[in-house]
Amino acid sequence: MALRNIAAAWLAIIAVSAVAPLRAAQSTAAAPITVIGPHATVDLGLAALTRLPARHLSIAFLTEHGLRHASFDGPLLWAVLTKTGAIDPVKRRAQVSQFIVITGSDHYRAVLALAEIAPDFENKPVILADRMDGKPLGPEHLRVVVPLDKHGGRSVRDVVRIEVRAAPP
Repeated sequence: MALRNIAAAWLAIIAVSAVAPLRAAQSTAAAPITVIGPHATVDLGLAALTRLPARHLSIAFLTEHGLRHASFDGPLLWAVLTKTGAIDPVKRRAQVSQFIVITGSDHYRAVLALAEIAPDFENKPVILADRMDGKPLGPEHLRVVVPLDKHGGRSVRDVVRIEVRAAPP
């Protein structure tokens, strides 16, 4: 009986060992970012993202270790939202009552007012970065970068979802 239990334990270890590399390969696969708007839901992959014009941002933000400087490259978040159909750029009245919820793979979320990034309002150059300090971030590590935020708390890393919502009436 004890021999049977030992054999079963070894079989379980072998099965887990065989599955672990498969799970690791799946977790590193390029998962798209889901972009959701009032009229469209789109899965945006890295290939589509890199076809959009890129902007370069050099920023500084405070961390618990002091001031950190970094540079990022990627398309404007506004371009991402208009290209995917998540927003209608000509509906200016709607822009002042809509907001964007950005979610990272760790479920960290940050919120931006749509009017902050709208060209007809604040026009803040928020980007969806695919490069940091000249190096590719990789499709699973894309990052929304919000310039002028002192602590970088709205610069969500490992973005998996971007959703445009309307403020409740």
